[in-house]
Amino acid sequence: MSIIDWFVGVLTKYPETAVFMSVGIGFIVGRIKFGFFSLGTVASSLLIGLLIGQLGISVPGPMKSAFFLLFLFTTGYAVGPHFFQAIAKNGIKQVLFALCICSLCFLSVFILAKIGGYNVGEAGGMFAGSQTISGALGIVPETISANPDYTQEQKDMYIGFVPVVYSICYIFGAAGSAFILGILGPRLLGGLKKVKQEVHEIEMEMGDQHVTDNSPAIFNALRPVTFRAYHVTDSWFTPEGRKVSELELRLLNQEDRLFVARIRHQNVMGYVTPDTLIYPEDDIVLSGRREFAINAEDFIGPELADYELLNFPAESLPVMITKKTLAGKTILQLTLMEYMYGVSIKKLSRAGTDIRVRPGTELMAGDMITISGLPSDVERAAKKIGHIDRPTNVTDIVFLCLGIAVGVYVGALMIKAGKIPVSLGSSGGTLLAGLIMGWLRSKRPSIGKIPDASVWLMRTLGLSMYVAIIGIAAAPSFGRSLHEIGWSILVYGAIATTVPLISGIYLGKYVFKFKSPITLGCIAGARTSTPSLGAITDQLNSDLPTIGYSLTYAVGVVVNLIAALVIVLLML
Repeated sequence: MSIIDWFVGVLTKYPETAVFMSVGIGFIVGRIKFGFFSLGTVASSLLIGLLIGQLGISVPGPMKSAFFLLFLFTTGYAVGPHFFQAIAKNGIKQVLFALCICSLCFLSVFILAKIGGYNVGEAGGMFAGSQTISGALGIVPETISANPDYTQEQKDMYIGFVPVVYSICYIFGAAGSAFILGILGPRLLGGLKKVKQEVHEIEMEMGDQHVTDNSPAIFNALRPVTFRAYHVTDSWFTPEGRKVSELELRLLNQEDRLFVARIRHQNVMGYVTPDTLIYPEDDIVLSGRREFAINAEDFIGPELADYELLNFPAESLPVMITKKTLAGKTILQLTLMEYMYGVSIKKLSRAGTDIRVRPGTELMAGDMITISGLPSDVERAAKKIGHIDRPTNVTDIVFLCLGIAVGVYVGALMIKAGKIPVSLGSSGGTLLAGLIMGWLRSKRPSIGKIPDASVWLMRTLGLSMYVAIIGIAAAPSFGRSLHEIGWSILVYGAIATTVPLISGIYLGKYVFKFKSPITLGCIAGARTSTPSLGAITDQLNSDLPTIGYSLTYAVGVVVNLIAALVIVLLML
């Protein structure tokens, strides 16, 4: 037996190996960048699956469905809190804009599919690929399979078209979206120079005066909360002493928000209160964001590298905002709360997207902020803000598994629209269950904990495994299906990608009157296109568009998957 025969024999006997191989190689290929474009791990897993599937490997069906349900539930879980918050009251303007973009995406595909005379499988694949909605690769086949008017042979044929058309349309869908939003978008909004100036003005309005370089990568490296020691020599400190509160006010007047965390007076370490006195020749520790601390030498004295002085416990805690009184307030308003004394905000995350900590950034219920300071100060502030979400590796498996099971039962409920039976299906039901469970946890944070790392793993691996199996299954008929469809669908797909994006740029500028960087971020979010957001932030040298991205992303994830179901129902 040759090595090749042995290799193929193992894959045939253990088809799950082919799935893992497709995903593993797919992740390697998907991370390769061609300029600002990369295929992405999902599309690459599908393409590698199509290649490996040429060996005639059969993968059991239930394995595929299980992975996809994991993806849908955790997707809903991740965006649920902000999806319902947005619908209820916060950011309604951005929600309406996201709905407009999703509608344009849906209509462009539906109209072009009708003009081109494409069948239901081709239309579903065009929607998934041209709009880079990879999750639709599960919704579309399931909806086709549920139609009682098709024979099994027709169902198999239409379902076989889905990954083929997706593969053809996806490349321009991903690269074209990044180019249109990142490169062409700023030009259509008045020119790159004008949009960058607008970015600068917005950042100044939001209190970002200390920004010297707006690169997100440099922000991560240079702006953590820090503790630094200084020897008091400045003439402002009198022999009678200056109160801690006086020094903190002096620093605040210089736009440096810092707190005195520790004092050493005559070689004795002491507890710090606002009324504690600081004398010349004392040594003190200041806590706060690094961009503030670097100016402290000008007002206090030389910085010290003192192990004894800096060797004390400090804490960073992630806290979910659950207090209704904080929703709608800015970062600055939160920091001025009495209970925030001694505490700095290190990080802000919304719907899985990190947002730069700016004084003018508005907070929403369900946001996750990381606060730092002395343990007693951090604990006090955290209780006033919301739920302390201490890091853990433990996933609430009962919550996860029963949530999926309930979602499948909900999806199985059927109603009739005229003579047509309509149901959410297991996919729609599971997504809905994830949304509700995620929202429920934002209200009752003590239940249903799924760590961010686990959410990422189940979303990424679940969808990649699913599309790899689709690729393996579709491989034998790929060539025949491609021949039947023809390459003209590439043109239709490119048009379906382009029209909603260009229309959205002008819609955001002239109808919704968003600022240019927010418009671009909102469109990327509504299209759930993370590569496009990266292209935008790289081009503008600012992460400001993430403010528009995070909320519209939560809406886009849900609405686009529903649109995939609707487009199939209308094409049946």
